[in-house]
Amino acid sequence: MDINQSSVVMEKSKHLVSGTNQNGCDHCENLNGSPDFSTSLKRQQLVNGNLINGQESDENHVISSTNEFQMDEILLKGDQGHLSYDPKLVIEATELTADVLKELFDDKICVLWVRKYVPKEVCEKLDAFLQEKGSEPYTHEIRKGGKVDLQYFGVNRYGFPLNSTYTDATGENLKKYLTLALPTIRSIRKAAAPYLTPIDKFRVELDEAWPKKANVAILNGHKVFCGIGRIMPTSLSELSEVQPHFDAVPTSRFPNIYNQFTANFYLNVPDEGGELEIWNVPPLDITEMESFSIPENWRSLLPASMKVKPEQGDLVLFNTRRPHAITKFSGQSPRVSIQTFVGYTKEEDIFLWV
Repeated sequence: MDINQSSVVMEKSKHLVSGTNQNGCDHCENLNGSPDFSTSLKRQQLVNGNLINGQESDENHVISSTNEFQMDEILLKGDQGHLSYDPKLVIEATELTADVLKELFDDKICVLWVRKYVPKEVCEKLDAFLQEKGSEPYTHEIRKGGKVDLQYFGVNRYGFPLNSTYTDATGENLKKYLTLALPTIRSIRKAAAPYLTPIDKFRVELDEAWPKKANVAILNGHKVFCGIGRIMPTSLSELSEVQPHFDAVPTSRFPNIYNQFTANFYLNVPDEGGELEIWNVPPLDITEMESFSIPENWRSLLPASMKVKPEQGDLVLFNTRRPHAITKFSGQSPRVSIQTFVGYTKEEDIFLWV
């Protein structure tokens, strides 16, 4: 396994939630009326004058969390402007293996990064195809007060995602989702010919590497969609940076799901910005994710973030129940990728959908 530290940086920690008592979470507000947010905040260990297990801390403290992540070194270096990170949290691998996948699924690492997973020729073919075809807004589900609202964060799509069915009580969108799944997969496959699509390669290698089941999910007796095209125009990129978010499929769709990850295949990346930003805090528990409402100022409540800047052809996997965002970017190139969710069960089976 190759471990490379060159492209991961830490962002300086933000300040804690406003309030007169910063020595513990007893004073933390139940923001947006969301149940048990204070419990989630207690589990997020903060630095730079924020909280570590309910105690005031300084920059020399170690970050730790309930899933036993450790920051082994002081975060701040030199002039306090350069921040270091724990390389154990972001692992670069040359291939997908059962061992490194297990580290990800057990939340022992934050990010699994496979360099140059997608050949340049495939990136270029699919980039051109998706930029031509992908013009529909890709909205993201936001939970507030037990309800789901779909909001636009500057990402367009090629493909019809499962979250488009969440707010449709008629069932028509679910029917559309299942009807379009295989034709869309095949259209992307045709665009990549004579090469394998990133998703087809990923499916084959998962099946070979993982000792348990690794399949495309089945919903209502139908194989579902995986491998959606994501196109982020430069002009809208700021929308994805302002507010961190998480992704969590309702258990009503997949009752056996235990944890949720994402696999992102980067086809075109901007020169400046466009990093994946992820926070090393415990993922939302399955019992709280559907009732958890994102606070308006969630970014300011979180500890230091990690930023991973993928290059063309890279594959990046991480737990979507951790807060994450995409930084704004500049230049002529959009940020184009193909993405699928990776479900994980208590029996350690894997299934894909988007």
